[in-house]
Amino acid sequence: MLSYGPASYKVIALDAGHVCENLYLACEGIGCGTCAIAAYDQEYMDLLLGIDGDEEFTIYIAPVGKVRG
Repeated sequence: MLSYGPASYKVIALDAGHVCENLYLACEGIGCGTCAIAAYDQEYMDLLLGIDGDEEFTIYIAPVGKVRG
């Protein structure tokens, strides 16, 4: 098993960015929109998602919806 040690935080951030980029592409493909958000209340978001904030934690949120136009 590969262990990233101290670099794991960088790998997590990179992976989150790649996932969100694909979310943007998928939204475009189905005529929806999204907006990546990194500034949110950490404790509230973890509570809302039912995660402990320690072993599991929110690092990015991106709502998806129809584009009004």
